[in-house]
Amino acid sequence: MKSTSERYNSLASSYIKLSDEFHQLDVAHMDLKQKLLPAIKAIKNYQSLTHQLQQDNTKLEQTIQTLTDQQQRLEEDQRTLKAKEVEQSIIINALTDEKTNLQAALEEFQAKYDALADFESLLQSGPQAVLAEAEQQMLLVEETLQEIALNSDPDLSENEQQLIEAYQDEDESLFISTEISKDSSSLKIPNILSFVA
Repeated sequence: MKSTSERYNSLASSYIKLSDEFHQLDVAHMDLKQKLLPAIKAIKNYQSLTHQLQQDNTKLEQTIQTLTDQQQRLEEDQRTLKAKEVEQSIIINALTDEKTNLQAALEEFQAKYDALADFESLLQSGPQAVLAEAEQQMLLVEETLQEIALNSDPDLSENEQQLIEAYQDEDESLFISTEISKDSSSLKIPNILSFVA
């Protein structure tokens, strides 16, 4: 069995050896830190740059989306404008046709007015009075004709009217006999003699 001094010596030697190894390990650790420090800085810079790029990318995507929305609105406005242009063109064509029709109707009306302009003098007071008087005279004539149709001789008595009617009947028969005699005189004489015999 080792003595106490030997044990202390062995322990001290182990401690010194361990201390040397720990010091070397600490130096190696410090060297490793010095070597890793640039890499850590580079990683942090990379992370910062990556984060900045992500933010820029997000802003860029938002800008692209905004531009896309604006482009879609512009395209929609353009389509709406084209539709309005087509609608306005249709309205203009319709108004042009209506203007042409109204112009033709106006010209036709003007021609009719010019044709009737000569009759405008008839609307004055003098021609109107003459026309009214003529109409009144025509009414009187019509009433007279109606009265004659009912009774042609209203001033004669009934006996006198019968005499006139009888005379008119005899006059008609005389006229008929005269016509017959004219026809008979045109016949040949042998035929008349044979009829008399």
